[in-house]
Amino acid sequence: MTPSSQSDSKPVVDAEKTALEAASQPTEDVQEPTSSPAESQTFSLGQSWLYSAGALLAIYGLFASIDLLNIGFQSILGPQAKGLLTLASTPWLGLLLGILATALVQSSSIVTALLVALVAAGLPIATAIPMVMGANLGTTITNTLVSLGYMGNDDDFERGFAAATIHDCFNLIALFLFFPLELLLHPLQRLSQWLVAQSAAISFAPVNALVNFVSPVDWLTQPTRRLIIYGVNSLTGPWDSLLLFGTSVGGLMISVTALGWLLKRWLDTPAKEAIYWVTGHGSSLGGLATGAGVTALLQSSSMTTSLMVPLAGAGLVTLTDIYPFVLGANVGTCITALIATLAVKSPVALQLALVHLSYNLLAVTIIYGIPLLRAVPLTMAQHLAATARRYRIVAVAYVIGLFFMVPFLALWLSFRLFA
Repeated sequence: MTPSSQSDSKPVVDAEKTALEAASQPTEDVQEPTSSPAESQTFSLGQSWLYSAGALLAIYGLFASIDLLNIGFQSILGPQAKGLLTLASTPWLGLLLGILATALVQSSSIVTALLVALVAAGLPIATAIPMVMGANLGTTITNTLVSLGYMGNDDDFERGFAAATIHDCFNLIALFLFFPLELLLHPLQRLSQWLVAQSAAISFAPVNALVNFVSPVDWLTQPTRRLIIYGVNSLTGPWDSLLLFGTSVGGLMISVTALGWLLKRWLDTPAKEAIYWVTGHGSSLGGLATGAGVTALLQSSSMTTSLMVPLAGAGLVTLTDIYPFVLGANVGTCITALIATLAVKSPVALQLALVHLSYNLLAVTIIYGIPLLRAVPLTMAQHLAATARRYRIVAVAYVIGLFFMVPFLALWLSFRLFA
């Protein structure tokens, strides 16, 4: 065989060898189906139900932890908060005391109830109104504390912290607008007096049936609260309150972490559509209405707004979506106190409740109704969250400074300078 014939036959042999090797390999196009479409759909539906049940359990834990946190704060600092309110002698002091007292007891409803008693005992209504304004700001600390549970993840924390602080930013702007105006012209005092006079001729008998209405959240979490409180009652002194406080903080962190993890896996389930419906279908009026309605039903703006933090952290809702919902919660939190005061027929209590309601309604109408002002809380919350994402200490300093240190130092200086 000549060299040329050998070279001609070699490619033939190589081609045959390649063909045999290819034939011996399994083809990539033919794959055994692992499951039928029906089985895959059933598995996906099962996962959806599992995640839904887990998310509901985490939400239950979140609500129970917030309740226990409020009880813990009240048991440790409640008497001090009540004593603080009695120190109000000027509108400026009343404003600072309202912020500090509400941050200490974690409930604007309790502070408002104490204010009713103080006004009935002789506290001027002009001093009580700034205290209501301060309580409106102090109550936002709860959802801000919830957002700190996401500090381990940059993206989740930025979204959650922005969702929490937009409530703070809105109430701060409302305070800067209405507090000087109230000092100069007293619009809230005059409007509430006029409304009380008009209500004298109205029968509120149908409202009386709602006075004993119990929040469904309070009813559902009551067994858990009683069980945990029973467990810590074996300790005496301050340790039972501290243990209750620590248990509530631990439960809050666990619930927030679990809820965030579950909500991210909830994105492709029908639950996303349900959440979109709850926040108002992307409509401003819908968000305001549902925020007010859900808060009136739960009887707690802290729970309503705190629930938005995990949803925003998981990316289920945007900051623009929850903005009107949070403002609706601001209005809805006034409804419970208003119904109660209508039933007891106390002019002083009714006037304070109407001050709170009028303040929030006017703030929503002016700030959210004017496009230029509407964007300010959004921008403030976004910048604050972006800064807190880079420097975590900013978030901690913000909570301690806004709700505790600034009011406390301002009060200390006031007493030192004007005592």
